[in-house]
Amino acid sequence: MAQDKIRVGIAGLGRSGWDIHARLLAPLTEQYQIVAVLDADPLRRQEAIDRFDCLAYTDYAELIQDPAVEAVVVALPSFLHADASIAALQAGKHVICEKPMAVTLADADRMIAAANAANRTLTIFQQRRYQSDFVKVKQIIDSGILGRIVQIRMIESRFGRRWDWQTLQK
Repeated sequence: MAQDKIRVGIAGLGRSGWDIHARLLAPLTEQYQIVAVLDADPLRRQEAIDRFDCLAYTDYAELIQDPAVEAVVVALPSFLHADASIAALQAGKHVICEKPMAVTLADADRMIAAANAANRTLTIFQQRRYQSDFVKVKQIIDSGILGRIVQIRMIESRFGRRWDWQTLQK
């Protein structure tokens, strides 16, 4: 039996929203459909409309009230993660929030409480969680062959010039 596609709204079409989430969801057309986006930049909104044949919003409240949206990707600036996630959960949406989850522990606790109260899923996106090296390390740990593991350190180093909001001093 075929499963219905999960209808996704992406809030924020910057580096994470577009380059990570939209790019990852785009080829998964059997499982996901990007039905709506939110961004302040009209060019980004138009690009998403052209690419995904979706609705585009400039008002977050309109995005989360859209009945076509089942799950919201919160890819907004970090200080907005908690309030945006809570609002989406209270609107009955499942939430995939970019990292960091929240700016404070109290905000993270509020997010978890909102997810529990709404009986919705709140997850924090970790794009490397299912990469082959991480999966293999987890398999080895779960096998017990190495005994009790107390710490693992894995490093990936690369450099890319960033010119987005996170590089601005203000």
